[in-house]
Amino acid sequence: MTIQEYSNKMNNLRVEEIPQLSDDTDIENAVLKVLQHTNIAYFPIETLFKQSTTETVMLNSEIIKLFADRLGLIFSNEKESGNVCFANSSDLRLEFKQNFTATELLDYMYAFAHTSFYKEFQKIAIPSEADSFWKLVEIGSLLRKENT
Repeated sequence: MTIQEYSNKMNNLRVEEIPQLSDDTDIENAVLKVLQHTNIAYFPIETLFKQSTTETVMLNSEIIKLFADRLGLIFSNEKESGNVCFANSSDLRLEFKQNFTATELLDYMYAFAHTSFYKEFQKIAIPSEADSFWKLVEIGSLLRKENT
């Protein structure tokens, strides 16, 4: 699934279409950890996307900056190809990653959208801890692969 296709899928996501997970304990616990912090920032999914003049969906740079600032991570437009740097390697444990990509951000949101919090409030929380972010990225990636 390309970033464009994933963006379109997220942009068109409706609460009533989100399937109930058979075992949602991990995802609910990860979201509860995000929601424990008092200074949480939220946004509706629709505000992450901007329509450009070329019919291409673009990500809202202000929301990306909020994620980067709160998590202390760098947003990277694309993964580097080849063996240029270990920083983008899939072998790198999540707690050591220093940057995140558009796909990882969408995976986070996709996981978050499968929670009871999202179904009730229809907002995505921006975490302030990278561990919580990466846990939901991991869950979202699995969900994306199951639903393609």
